Amino acid sequence: MVQSKVWNTQIVNETLEQLRYSAEVDLDCFHQRDPELKADNVLFQLTHEEEQEFIKCSQNIEYFVETYCQFLTDYGRQTVDLRDFQRDILNTIGEEVWLEDLEDLGPKVRNYILMASRQTGKTTTISAFFAWYLCFHTDRNMLILANKQATTTEIVSKVVNVFRGLPFFLKPGIKKIGALGLSLDNGCMLTSQATTKTAAIGFTIHVLYIDEFAHINQKLARSFWRSVYPTLSSSRVSQCIISSTPDGVDNLFFEIWDKANKGQNSFVWKRVDYWEVPGHDDTWAEKIKADFGEEEFAQEFELSFDRKSNLLLTGSDLAWIRRIHKKYKYHELEKSKIDEIIYRDLIKWHPDFDPNGDLDPKLVRFVFSNDIAEGKEEEEEGKDNDFNVTTLWIVEPKSVSKIRKLRKDERIIKNLFRMRQIGLFRDNIGDEEVMAKVNRAIAFEQFPKETFKWVIEMNFNGKAYLNKLMEDEEFSEDMVMRSHHAAPVPGEKAPRKKAGFKTTSNKEYFCKLGKKLISQRTIIPNEKETLAEFGAFGKVKNTYKGIAKHDDIAMSSLNLSRLYEEPEYSDWLYDFLTEMPESPLKKYMMEIIQEPAESSTEMNDDEFKAFYENPDAASNEQEEIRRIWMSHEKNSSKWPGMGRPGLPWKS
Repeated sequence: MVQSKVWNTQIVNETLEQLRYSAEVDLDCFHQRDPELKADNVLFQLTHEEEQEFIKCSQNIEYFVETYCQFLTDYGRQTVDLRDFQRDILNTIGEEVWLEDLEDLGPKVRNYILMASRQTGKTTTISAFFAWYLCFHTDRNMLILANKQATTTEIVSKVVNVFRGLPFFLKPGIKKIGALGLSLDNGCMLTSQATTKTAAIGFTIHVLYIDEFAHINQKLARSFWRSVYPTLSSSRVSQCIISSTPDGVDNLFFEIWDKANKGQNSFVWKRVDYWEVPGHDDTWAEKIKADFGEEEFAQEFELSFDRKSNLLLTGSDLAWIRRIHKKYKYHELEKSKIDEIIYRDLIKWHPDFDPNGDLDPKLVRFVFSNDIAEGKEEEEEGKDNDFNVTTLWIVEPKSVSKIRKLRKDERIIKNLFRMRQIGLFRDNIGDEEVMAKVNRAIAFEQFPKETFKWVIEMNFNGKAYLNKLMEDEEFSEDMVMRSHHAAPVPGEKAPRKKAGFKTTSNKEYFCKLGKKLISQRTIIPNEKETLAEFGAFGKVKNTYKGIAKHDDIAMSSLNLSRLYEEPEYSDWLYDFLTEMPESPLKKYMMEIIQEPAESSTEMNDDEFKAFYENPDAASNEQEEIRRIWMSHEKNSSKWPGMGRPGLPWKS
């Protein structure tokens, strides 16, 4: 339709107002006289403010979606606040770069694979991306494929509903519209269909979206993939987006996902778990399991490639780690002679921990927990190898409020301290000698002498790793945790404890103990990749392992439970406590472990309430304890002790 009349927002609003009163009005600006859809080729004059807003929306997908995209909710059609993972998805697939030779924009991330739990708003997120793309591009074709036609038409319907809710100056002009797609006057087209061997062959595709990819008939999926993907990938402005819940490992979705996680293809991966949605806690999960079934929940909500597997950590614990997790960063080690150029990408630190800080040996203790790979031949370097991993942990007192919540039988020294993650070494190229070199540099050059323990797995190349540590003149045997490498036989003399530990039939016990210690906040993992591994770590058949993901960091973290079980850990903590400077907190902890049940000097509930709520009525000593406790509570989302002299935290 060729328009001669020039429209603007004021005229459109006046037309809509008159239409409400059933007046005879000119509806040529509306597609098929539908007042919520814009006709094609409408002559429309934008104000200066509208021009600026149009540009802002075209450059900021997150702003466009949160400001203008309306979706059907329990309260009607309205804009919604994006969750963090939705922002991440939109910003990743919506980020574009300028291609000088083409004089056009192209996607920064061309291949993207998303595995998202049910009921996380994945379809809404993808629909918002399509709406943004169609509004602010010209002459581009988008294709939606899925295992069922109904799935694709739902997305098309959501895109059209977004168009309906946009202000008129942002609406694209519609040439044709139907349940399966639409075409616009800016040259963009959106079409959809169920997957067939020849789907989409015959026209150029700029954005290909395949939903429920794992659930598509695999003969069709592989045939289509071989036909379409080479053509799609040849264009520098094209983009491929895949999403699905898992359905076993014998399918193309798993193959692409697995390689993406291992860095063996160009796909950027994203996982969205059910517990990332507010309200989807353990109580909610148990109800869904009861209604839906354990195996179905494992596949569709826990995103398990093995339906009979069970994740080790609960959704609540994973959500807690997500709230506190950080992206670690590199620090040049000023006190170390290690070659920073070679190792700068292998060791990274919590952003609030400074390994070059003034570490007072009376106030700090550290644990190095190692998971050592099987090793590899040089010619296997292109293979996906297991990682040599060291997780680094600082040992610190728990807050007074946490200590007071312990049952009387739990008031032992190892429950008064916690281990918090501060560093990560991860390498699948070098051997255990490389890891030993980095560990030695940190332990003997960066950290104060004799403030650390090593927890070393001895199954594969642990002995070679340990031998390299022992070459340092500062090394002593009591730096390494010792354990029984074979289970004691009843009636026989217990075997001698040896350095490190061996993963044998007791692996399940220590995995479950590690889970308990994480739930009790005695072990506090907080690094981004650590969270990712725990999100895919569970029991498959008779063992715990990573499910379609490496588990080296997760196992290194869980192996801290082995140190927790050894009497030497309690002795080590007691020595640490006695060396700490005198303080009300130290005195409080000493009283607990010396007289856990009958201590007459320990405060009862009334006394504790008194010095917390009414400091003027408390003694000077109680007031000092209260001050420390309040400091811990105030900084509960940060590092306890942050900013105190002698501790390595930022102010």
